[in-house]
Amino acid sequence: MIYSVKDAKDNLSEIIRLAESGRPQIIKRHDTEVAVVVSINEWKRSRGKRKTLVEVLRTSPLVGLDLDLERQSDLPRDIKLGE
Repeated sequence: MIYSVKDAKDNLSEIIRLAESGRPQIIKRHDTEVAVVVSINEWKRSRGKRKTLVEVLRTSPLVGLDLDLERQSDLPRDIKLGE
């Protein structure tokens, strides 16, 4: 559900109860969505440990494969522009 800031203040207990039950609650100020109330479990889950790029690359299934990374030596094709 979506609440104005004033309505959110007046119904804070209900908003928290709904968020705890897995239903995020949106708060608007002047017709602009500015906040979401979610359960602490949902918040922690969304902020879980994220791997760094180095960690992702080190655990890639491609580690240790002999990949051919040599560039092709073909000449570019002729392109006629404006005809």
